Amino acid sequence: MFGNTPVPFTASWSAEERFHIAECRYFGRPAVFQDEQPGVGKPLFGKPHMQRQRQVIARCQCDLCGLSLLTSTKVSLSHARPQPHGASGWAVLQVEPMLHKRCAATSIRFCPSLRADVERGTLFVRQVTSHRVQCAILSEAAVLEFTGERRTALGHAKVELLRWIDRDAAWLEPDAEPRRRAAFPEQREAAPGGARA
Repeated sequence: MFGNTPVPFTASWSAEERFHIAECRYFGRPAVFQDEQPGVGKPLFGKPHMQRQRQVIARCQCDLCGLSLLTSTKVSLSHARPQPHGASGWAVLQVEPMLHKRCAATSIRFCPSLRADVERGTLFVRQVTSHRVQCAILSEAAVLEFTGERRTALGHAKVELLRWIDRDAAWLEPDAEPRRRAAFPEQREAAPGGARA
């Protein structure tokens, strides 16, 4: 918490501004790392911490509370649409980690940007039923900007959504009736041409 505002587990803090290269234990390759001092200074909402962001995606933990999602309903809050960059072709790839259903509702309640996106209808609320993990490889120029070293390295992890059910923000509330955007339950998958099959 920062005052009365929940701070995502993955958020960077103002005391975590220095970057370097180290071996990522989750992906086994050199990656961009940054200082680790969560809770020191002010939270930098919208700037995920390099290691914590990779950790929660690799270990299937919640973006907000940091606890495991393995036996929980997994929720994606993202603007991501199907793209042809998945490991096996078309997929929804997002850098936003997944959340518990209750944590997704909390995030929308407290985050002005998410609330505005819900009101505009630009935020996809998805119940994720199948996913896998990828990791971005940063260019030499990007790594140089972060660390002062000219080389490639891993950046943030990505969640590749394989199957999901489209929901709406009202579905996240604990007293809400089960709701889907469609009239009947329907699993979605990424499909060629940006459509969902």
